[in-house]
Amino acid sequence: MYKAVSTWMLAAGLLVALPVSAAADNAKQELQQKLEQMNSLTAKFEQQVTADNGELLQQLSGELAIQRPNKMRWQTNPPDDTLMVASGDTVWYYNPFVEQVSLYQQQDAAANSPMLLLLTGSDEQWQGYSVQEPEPNQYLVTADAGGSELRLSFNDETLSRIGLQQPGGDVIELQLSEVVVNPALEQSLFTFDVPAGVDVDDQR
Repeated sequence: MYKAVSTWMLAAGLLVALPVSAAADNAKQELQQKLEQMNSLTAKFEQQVTADNGELLQQLSGELAIQRPNKMRWQTNPPDDTLMVASGDTVWYYNPFVEQVSLYQQQDAAANSPMLLLLTGSDEQWQGYSVQEPEPNQYLVTADAGGSELRLSFNDETLSRIGLQQPGGDVIELQLSEVVVNPALEQSLFTFDVPAGVDVDDQR
């Protein structure tokens, strides 16, 4: 998963000689370059949610699909099945258990969730975030205004793990498997038709 030890030692020596701001700028550019090579992606995931005291709160599995720029489909499996669709303009959160779908303006949702930075190459949206590389091939993304922290891990150039530290202390960890980079995706994956009888909570 990590680079060779010699490469890490060389990188560590270079970082010691760099100002912190320069190292952060380099980490952001490096992460953006990795994501720019990922025009689309599909994967299965295993998700764990833990409290700040380490207590396991939830385990889920599911599938995700990403189409850059600005499209994502995120679906968890029963019995805790939910669906999130980011269409480019709107984010749809559908919970079939409560028979409700919530709609959000995607631009506003991205401002509050670093997770949606995976979808954009826009320098404007990245401006409010700082990036550090605490370990080779691992990037910590934090909002300058505070809030959630996003940790992305790569196996070579392929995204392999996603971690999200919530403001309340809960940690969401996703281990990706069966990752396919740059597949051709049907655009119907990134649209959502409201099922009959489902309540709509439009927050746009």
